[in-house]
Amino acid sequence: MPISELLIVPYKYERPLPDFQEGDDIKFPDALVRALLEKYTKTGDKVFDPFTGLGTTFFVCEEMGRVPYGIEADDKRYQWVAERVQSKQHLYHGDSADMGTFDLPQMNFSITSPPYMPNWHDWNPLYGGEPAYNGYDRYLKRLQEIYKGVCKIMQPEATIILQADNLTNEKFSPLVWDIGKALSEVMTLEGEILVTWSENHENKSQFTQCLVFRNRKK
Repeated sequence: MPISELLIVPYKYERPLPDFQEGDDIKFPDALVRALLEKYTKTGDKVFDPFTGLGTTFFVCEEMGRVPYGIEADDKRYQWVAERVQSKQHLYHGDSADMGTFDLPQMNFSITSPPYMPNWHDWNPLYGGEPAYNGYDRYLKRLQEIYKGVCKIMQPEATIILQADNLTNEKFSPLVWDIGKALSEVMTLEGEILVTWSENHENKSQFTQCLVFRNRKK
């Protein structure tokens, strides 16, 4: 059944930010992860975040009795999260495109906010900006490749959620739509959850989107 929902949550990061984090513009607040875990998981479920970032999925999973797993490419973020979570043995430092080399079990649910790339930029965050891999098309292709790997470690019919924004800071880049189209070739797109914040925030978009996918039967 198609999914189209509105979710209202606080826009707040619930622990001190690391010194290397510039500003407090966190795309992925705790309350959003908490609400989606309540909806799609139960105690003891294994939850995978292929772009762990500052560890929001890990922190909220541990609080709620879920078992987090994740991968983070950035060394500073990896070290910062690993020093603060109980399940640091489930956090891997590396490229999510190489997840087949990590010892990952079958997962019940996946949630993440991937690195963003506007369609007018060349710098590809999924290759660390390597010039040989510049371009938006390569970014979307890489995301496809990563999610082919994600699907292999997910249970059949498992829910897989990506949170993203269409980008409007210089001109319009339909990132959410493009991710939805690209990943629909890998998973079944069931719909979206529109998320808005329970209080206003200066210089912050009033909403974000969560694309809801279903892993295909193996």
